[in-house]
Amino acid sequence: MIRRLIVKNLRNLENLVVEFRPGFNIIVGDNGQGKTNILEAIYLLAYGRAFRDEKAKVINWDEDESLVEGVIENFNIRIILKRGEPTKILINGKVKGGLSLIGKFVCVVFHPQEIEIVSGPPSLRRSWLDRLISTVDRNYLRALIDYQRALNNKNRLLKLSAREEELAVWDQTLAKLGSKIWIARAAAIWKINRLLRAQSVNLTEKLVFIKYRSAFEGQNPKAFVELFQKQLRSMRALERRFLVTSFGPHRDDFKVIIEQKKGTAIVQKELPSFGSRAEQRQAVLLLKISEAKIFDEVYGEAPTILLDDITSELDGKNRHLLAKIYSKQVIITTTDLGSLPEEIWKKANVMRLSNGQVHHS
Repeated sequence: MIRRLIVKNLRNLENLVVEFRPGFNIIVGDNGQGKTNILEAIYLLAYGRAFRDEKAKVINWDEDESLVEGVIENFNIRIILKRGEPTKILINGKVKGGLSLIGKFVCVVFHPQEIEIVSGPPSLRRSWLDRLISTVDRNYLRALIDYQRALNNKNRLLKLSAREEELAVWDQTLAKLGSKIWIARAAAIWKINRLLRAQSVNLTEKLVFIKYRSAFEGQNPKAFVELFQKQLRSMRALERRFLVTSFGPHRDDFKVIIEQKKGTAIVQKELPSFGSRAEQRQAVLLLKISEAKIFDEVYGEAPTILLDDITSELDGKNRHLLAKIYSKQVIITTTDLGSLPEEIWKKANVMRLSNGQVHHS
């Protein structure tokens, strides 16, 4: 849970200090005042990067350096962003690597573009799932980093028309790391579905779940590496033609499904193709609630939940879900306090943002 946030030169936030409380915190302000930038600064404290753009676009256009500092329970976290230099992370005054942030401060963000987790390309779904698993499993994050490095090396060799022996070395590395990634993803989706099914029925009286099939579903995991290598070898002619590795977890996808009645039958509807925008937004919120539950189970404390411009993304029927979100701390941005359920704003810490400064109501 975050107690205090200090921001300097992050987008339009030149010198900002905000105090947060447990429970609901609401930041009200007109569009363009920097509400989302505050949430982005909080997200930086958890993950070391912004959720919208690369570092160059996060730093104020007229400055070379940005600072985000947060008092997080017993920790002090500072993130220093400099143009052309690696991001600097300090925890309680000591310089640390990016992996050190994992678990120090956990948050879950819902912002307008995240509807694309359901409706957008597979890469966005992979990114969401990878970020979730990496937050609770450093070994998974290391495997992802090493896999991407091996994939880049092999693809470079394909472009150079490398010999078969050279490619086989990277095939072995990809098979070993890729198998670990697939096994971890399947286990994570099983856990997500356990929570997602329960939450969707409880909150919406509809069943929502993820449909995912790994490449070797039904096979003994001990055989994954050998099967992986065999599949890569069988696709070598295709790889040499298109100069990329076309098989592996970097090509994964999953679908979000909702069950509904059609006459007397119960049918499964794929939300990316057939769901309405309202259903897709609701599904993303349910995914985020399930994500928060997983973090709660792992770390023994509910994460801080960041909801950006939430009322513009949820229709009246779905806004009641906000009051049912359980967390130790929820931070919401909105242009209109009255658009939120009364049971939320009446008990919330309400702040108004204008001219880059926060004022308590």
